[in-house]
Amino acid sequence: MERQVFEALQGTLSADDATRRTSEQALDQLEQNTGFALAAVNVALAEEAGPAVRQAAVVQLRGYVGRHWSIGSTKYVPGPIPDQQAKAQVREKVFSLLVCSDRRLRAVAAAVVAAMAQFDWPDEWPQLFSQLVDLLRADNTRAQAALSVFSEWVNSDMSEQQLDQVGVLLPELRHIFSSGGYGSSTRVLAMRVFSDCIDIIASMAVARREFVDAHIPPVLGEWMDLILDVLRQPLVGSDNGSVISLKTECTKALVKAIIGIPRHLGPYCPSILEALWSQLRDLQEPYLHAFVYPDSDHNESATNMLVYCEEDGDAGSIDGYLCGIFEWISRAAETKPMRKFFTAKNAESGAAEPTPFLCQLTASLVCYAQITAEMIDDWTDDMDLFVADEDEEGYRFNVRIAVQEILQTLQDAFAQPLALALGRAAQERSDLARQWRLAQNPSWWLVSEAVLWAVGTATDSEASSVPGLSSLLDSDVWPLAQSTEFPYGQGRAFIFASHVAQALLPDTASAFVGAAANAVADAQLHAAVRLSAVRAVGNFCRHLPANLVRPHQAHFINGLSTIIPQLSEDSAHVALEALHTALRVDQDVTASLEPIIGDVAVGVWQRYPGDVLLTSIVIDIVEDMAANAGARDAFSRRALPAIGAAITQASDGMVISSGIDLLAALLKGGPSPLPAGYTDAVFPALIRVLAASSDSEVLQSGQACLKYFVQKDAERIALWHDEHGMSGLEHIVRFVAVLLSPDASESAALFVGDLVAKIVQKCSTYIASADFAELVRIVTTRLATARTSSFCASIIPFYAQLAARHPTETATLLGGMDIDGQSGLEVVLSAWLKSYLDVQGYYNRKVSAVALTRLFSINDARVGALVVPGDLIPNAANNGKIVTRSMSRTNPDQFTQIPAPAKIIKLLLAEIDMDVESTFARSGGAGLSAVIDETDAADADDDWEDDGDEDPGTFGGAAGLEYLAEFAGDDGDGDDDDDGDEDIQADPIYNQDLNEVLGAFLRQAVQDDQCNFCASIAPLLTSREQATLNKVCP
Repeated sequence: MERQVFEALQGTLSADDATRRTSEQALDQLEQNTGFALAAVNVALAEEAGPAVRQAAVVQLRGYVGRHWSIGSTKYVPGPIPDQQAKAQVREKVFSLLVCSDRRLRAVAAAVVAAMAQFDWPDEWPQLFSQLVDLLRADNTRAQAALSVFSEWVNSDMSEQQLDQVGVLLPELRHIFSSGGYGSSTRVLAMRVFSDCIDIIASMAVARREFVDAHIPPVLGEWMDLILDVLRQPLVGSDNGSVISLKTECTKALVKAIIGIPRHLGPYCPSILEALWSQLRDLQEPYLHAFVYPDSDHNESATNMLVYCEEDGDAGSIDGYLCGIFEWISRAAETKPMRKFFTAKNAESGAAEPTPFLCQLTASLVCYAQITAEMIDDWTDDMDLFVADEDEEGYRFNVRIAVQEILQTLQDAFAQPLALALGRAAQERSDLARQWRLAQNPSWWLVSEAVLWAVGTATDSEASSVPGLSSLLDSDVWPLAQSTEFPYGQGRAFIFASHVAQALLPDTASAFVGAAANAVADAQLHAAVRLSAVRAVGNFCRHLPANLVRPHQAHFINGLSTIIPQLSEDSAHVALEALHTALRVDQDVTASLEPIIGDVAVGVWQRYPGDVLLTSIVIDIVEDMAANAGARDAFSRRALPAIGAAITQASDGMVISSGIDLLAALLKGGPSPLPAGYTDAVFPALIRVLAASSDSEVLQSGQACLKYFVQKDAERIALWHDEHGMSGLEHIVRFVAVLLSPDASESAALFVGDLVAKIVQKCSTYIASADFAELVRIVTTRLATARTSSFCASIIPFYAQLAARHPTETATLLGGMDIDGQSGLEVVLSAWLKSYLDVQGYYNRKVSAVALTRLFSINDARVGALVVPGDLIPNAANNGKIVTRSMSRTNPDQFTQIPAPAKIIKLLLAEIDMDVESTFARSGGAGLSAVIDETDAADADDDWEDDGDEDPGTFGGAAGLEYLAEFAGDDGDGDDDDDGDEDIQADPIYNQDLNEVLGAFLRQAVQDDQCNFCASIAPLLTSREQATLNKVCP
């Protein structure tokens, strides 16, 4: 077999495509033999095979381990697994490759050893750890090989058992890192593994806090002097590669430490900050000369200092080190004990102001924020990279993005002090830019651009005033806006003006709006200027009053319609988002431009139907156009042929699903009822496609689309019949039955709960009672076999709608069903009470809670007789430990068994504690504040955890609650799941205060002793639940 493996591996290295493909297929077949691994490692050991084939053998073996070594692998491919005897032979031979003379072979072998260790150590390979430690104690080559294994193997997924091994490993790592007998790359690896050990320790710091508290301080004491010595080592001359690599790894370790074990790192943080700040200052000028000002007289010497060649031949630079410094300082700023380095209180006014350090740091950040020559080269070659770098969540990371992140962190933590510090820094840099501009230094625009970029990054776009704005306009914005020879600077002027639009004077804002409109439409301008103007258009439309934007709206839309077809898939989203924003300014103007908007939106979707981001924006545009009374008819006529063709003629499930999503947007934005003939024309084709499809994406999209059909046109759906006499509702119920069949995927039916809940809301007068009972049976039968809590939670709103409307009838209907030996009521209530807290959405949570109160209040004996899991019983076997999957299988969690009415009360008391109304900014924040206060009290012993102390300029208080409301998906006057649904908004439950409803229910339940409350339920409440009940029922 070795010969076959050798020939196949050799074939994969062929330059001929056909030979390579044939050889790859042969390897796939050979892997089905349990002797493959041994044959592959024998080829790797055979020197006569040649370096390339030997390396290919080990690479193939690495993949084989993931696919066929263990059934527990996430990459496991069904097939034979080697027996333990064969595995032992392979392990021994692969381990021997760690000491071979070929460096590349050693590196790949280390990855294979690490991969096998994840499955085999310690049970089948108990000696591995000691073998690796022996290698660490040998020469540099062997130590490097062992460290390569540890760098792949040691990670935060290790269980508690490995924490003891870390104690053995750390002294060896320290010896290698501190000894002069090892090469720089080996020392770098030692620090990298130490950094991984910090991750392990941090992951167990809660479960084994006493152990960590006892052992980490001395470990850090031994390491910190070494790390600080490396950080303080100056960069002199041109042989800095090893020093920069060491500094970079040290900084990464410190970042992990301040995230994972901040209390223990705390005593060293001032010294670390001092060392890192010193490095930032020392590196600033060399960085600018090497990377920002390529024509500088000092460019060559600075480049030699900061750019080096790594062992693999790739170029390395200072970027990783600088990014690590910025991240560590950012993390430190978020901890309470380090705040004194960033902000102080004014002795007279008590207002927060920046410390000298924050002022100096901010000035340095503005310098590091400048566009590098490499970025300009990249953008010139590929304008998509320019778009990506300007996106808030771009995929590229560099020094400028690292500066952006630290500025945003500082803005969140110290808004007012940072604004003052940034104002001073901006003034200094603007003065320098003006001096350079007057001296005709071509780099002046880089300084001005960085000033505007930094101020924009650290300024809220909703701000009505920006400190020093008038000066910035005169010194930076206007000069850049008129500098056509510097397109990236000119573009920044547009973006900055749009970002601070609300703080601009009306005349100034109007001037910029007109200029942006002209720039978007001007095909002669540099692409960077036009794309920046496109972003500005979106911002102006979002932030300025309609009266300032309306005169330019048509110009905006016409200009965007010309640029969008020219953009690639990676850049079109910027202009498409701007178009979506622009069409919301004035409905009449938008309606008059429907032909342009329709062609552009549908055209983008037809070109890129599989692009999730672009399709989501097109869906928003479609919905808005459908909601525009003056545009909807013409837009529908324009869009429906393309949508219909995608749904009925496409063979790609992704395209079909995308078409159905657009149809759903048309329905969602349209009126209710839908225009005459709409349902008859569209619904039959959709239902035929759904009936024939097994694609999960198509089925999911179909569920959402059918929900909108039911929501908007329930009567016509009920009245429509096919040629066989089957109504539209009957077709929908049949579709639901297919989705919920026993062999169907739960993920494919993830939105069926919304559909059937909508049927309850809209179709009770159109569906026969027998058909409705059958629908309930279909859903309940599938719920009985549900495997995931998310699927159960998606179904619960269906039963909540039923029980909230007709609690007695619902209990009777479910109680009379037999689902594999269980009553339907038992199936539903068991799942409901287990997954209650997993229900998503403000409205759904409210309906679920109210429905439980009504089920409780009917005092049905069948509900009272149902026993469900109650409180978690402490598990002594797992106490104080990180519970792994195997441990949870061996010692699973146990719960008390309590009556269903008692569980209902427990859940509703928990609901009061969580205070959903405050979370979604519906009422006062007492409940949420209580939760926050309790959390703070629990963490009061740990000053290194951010406890929400409301110092001036820090996050907290009302601002914090506003942030939580926004994070919850609300803008303060809506909610996260009404989705413009008139049915939901008209439901009395939606408009009730849930706290008041639950309070009144509990008081009545206690007063009337419902379900034998005092004797059967009250004794089962925990002390916290009893305290909450006492507050509600004083």
